Amino acid sequence: MSIMSKRFREGVSKRLTTMLGTYGGSRHAKWLLLAPALLVLVGLLYAPTAFILQESVRVGSHLGLTHYASVVVSGYYRSVALRTLGIGLLVTLLTFALGFPLAYAAVRGGRLLGGAIVVATLAPLSVDLVIRTYGWYILLGQGGPVPKLLVALRVGTVESPPQLLFNTAGIVVGLTHVLLPFMVFPIMTVLHTIPREYEEAARNLGANRLGVFAHVLLPLALPGIAAGMLLVFTNSIAAYVTPAILGGSTQTLATEITSIFTTTNDWGLGSALAVLLVVVAVCIIVGYQRAMEAAGGAIGGTGGER
Repeated sequence: MSIMSKRFREGVSKRLTTMLGTYGGSRHAKWLLLAPALLVLVGLLYAPTAFILQESVRVGSHLGLTHYASVVVSGYYRSVALRTLGIGLLVTLLTFALGFPLAYAAVRGGRLLGGAIVVATLAPLSVDLVIRTYGWYILLGQGGPVPKLLVALRVGTVESPPQLLFNTAGIVVGLTHVLLPFMVFPIMTVLHTIPREYEEAARNLGANRLGVFAHVLLPLALPGIAAGMLLVFTNSIAAYVTPAILGGSTQTLATEITSIFTTTNDWGLGSALAVLLVVVAVCIIVGYQRAMEAAGGAIGGTGGER
């Protein structure tokens, strides 16, 4: 068996070598090598996207914007969109509030503490998303540890404990946990490039910790913060698993789109919502790129004047 396997590998290697030798000098060689990846990309990404775009503008046997108009004029879909954007904004702010101190401690806290924070941040990624979300389902549910802790802290009563499941609060908690690494690591990457001497100089000039953060760390770490916020926000508004499990009947755009496709079978309306969600994400990405270019130009201009 092993001999046959070895001969097979040698045969494949010989054929590839011959092919590359034959076509290596040809201008078509790169397209020949890229063909399998391009076929997969077209089949799994571009073809479904084209189908969704087609369905979103198809009204019977004609083309039109009826489905988009239905979304725009509907108060229900506007409320779902605003709820989704609000959840994305809140999750982004929470991950920043938690992620920046973690990233700073990982970079400035020494090798042992930094390693522990990195491992603790990466460890949840080794567990399937559904399992992690069901873990929060148990923690946040009635009789779970989190409601009991809040009751002990006088947030609610035993008869009326805080409701943290099947609502927006559950979605926010779950997404904050899931997306926290996407905030921590971009900030860590930037903080590694900021010399410690900058902070020491600011303290020597009389700045307290808040002043060092606001006037030294925050401006210099802005590219990493912006990248983390972009990743968290776009992932949170497009998330499906966590809102579906922890949100209950609280709909977001992703769960609403899935419900339309699977329940009402209205492919036109669902496709229009999906396209609008993609458009929002693309606008955010383009805005981020423009803002980073403007910030880079401003920093470069300031440096040139000095």
